[in-house]
Amino acid sequence: MSLDLFLVCLVVTLGTVGAALLYLRGITRRVLVAQCGTDTGAEFWLRAADVLALAGSLILVLAFGGVLPGADWVQQLRLVLGLALAGVFVTVVLVASSVWRAIPAAQSGEAS
Repeated sequence: MSLDLFLVCLVVTLGTVGAALLYLRGITRRVLVAQCGTDTGAEFWLRAADVLALAGSLILVLAFGGVLPGADWVQQLRLVLGLALAGVFVTVVLVASSVWRAIPAAQSGEAS
């Protein structure tokens, strides 16, 4: 893989993950403030999710994003985009399942 292609792959990964994080940021903050009760707690979990999404996607791309010599840029970018989206998907699943599990506990605490 050439240096140019490697750098483009990193930029595509960071751009894809960054766009997803920006899209989810507002609603995620509101949900976390409701769950945590404070803006400080919500900010921590929001930043932790950001690092998880970025690091996870970069690890996937660096570990599995290499292609055979002679592969064209379209094949490489398709692979990188799929790996970056997989990293975002796993992060959203982890965060959403954690929030989902916390909701019944918070609601049962309010009822008593």
